[in-house]
Parts: sequence; C-alpha cells; structure tokens
Amino acid sequence: MDPSARPACRTCRICLGPVRDGFARCYQCDVASGQAGPLLADVVVPVEYAVKGGQLAADLRRYKSGRDGATEAAARLRTMLAVFIRDHGAWVWAAADMPAGPATAAVVPSGQGRPGPHPLTGIVRSCVRLPTTRLIAVPQVTGRGRGVSVGWLRAAGPVAGADALLVDDTWVSGGSAQSAAAALKLAGARRVALIVLGRHVDPADPRSAGLLRALNA
Repeated sequence: MDPSARPACRTCRICLGPVRDGFARCYQCDVASGQAGPLLADVVVPVEYAVKGGQLAADLRRYKSGRDGATEAAARLRTMLAVFIRDHGAWVWAAADMPAGPATAAVVPSGQGRPGPHPLTGIVRSCVRLPTTRLIAVPQVTGRGRGVSVGWLRAAGPVAGADALLVDDTWVSGGSAQSAAAALKLAGARRVALIVLGRHVDPADPRSAGLLRALNA
C-alpha cells in the first residue's frame, strides 16, 4: 500500500480502518487518544489490509504457528516488509518527524505471553539494520483489555532521546500496538513510527463494506 494514498472511501485518519460517516477516527483510535494522547505512535502505517479469509490474514496466523507452511508464510511477510521499507520508508520517517530515520527497532510482543523471541523480531532484523529494543510485559499489570494499557510493557534497553521504529503483525483494535508505543515513549523515545503488516478487515462487519468495495474496485 502506498502510504501517501488513501482508499477511495472514508477511513480512520490514524489506522485507515473503516469509520462511521462524519467521524475522522474509528471508535478504537478515538478511545486510545483519550487514554494515552501524546504517548501514542506519531504515525501508524499499515503495509496492507488483511482481509479475514484472505492470503495475508492466513500468513499472519500461520507464520508464528510452527505448523506446516509457517516458514513460507514468514518468507512472504519478510519480503513484503522489506519492499515496503525500501519503497516507502523515507515517507514514513518524514511523517513521524524523524529527519535521520529511526535509531532503534522494536516489535509488539504477543499478548498471550509467547515464550522465547517473537518470530516477527527475526523478520524485522532482516529488513532494517538497526539495534533492537525488547519490549517486556510487566507481570504485575492486570486488566489489560482491547484499549491502550499504559504500563503493560516496559522497554528493556536505552531508548532515551531516540527515534524508534515499532512493528506489529496485525492491527485489530490497536490496543497492543499503541501500548507498545507508550512503553517506548515512557522510556524516553522521542518519536515512534508504527508499521503494521496487516490492518485487519472483517467482511462480516457492515462498516467494512465500503472499504472492501473500494479495495476491490
């Protein structure tokens, strides 16, 4: 997806998801703005729409499953991200007000407490030559829902004064991704550019009908 272009229908100005007529932001992004304000990512850029039942949505489930086809799915995602950063990275850094580009990269950890390194970390490391900052869930924080949970994550590394690239695989409500952006900013990151591999779209959601028609036009 060209980040400088928008679908030929009304979309959320933050996440490019479907939005009700007369509104600039979707419900989830509007709630997040009220919850965390300046702690949110400075720009959110989906690489593609992940339509439920489609190939990208399947790859985003499969690549971290360890099942048959996981390696091939990860390879497709790696290529997609590498090409996107090559072709559009400069636009993303400019949109986030990063004159020199990001100085560190981080990935949004699994909300299910996945043991070991997240498979997305290897994908990101293969696409950008940046030191990585690990984000760790704080065990004492409970009650995390679909919204932004400030304090759920902490940055395990020095990021004070740095501009950060944050990558998530799937955006549904955006709560986990924006919680990760908040963790980076609370650790001192200056700006955060959030790239999302797939912005989830469910064809069964009536609000998505116009967006899907525009995508298929």
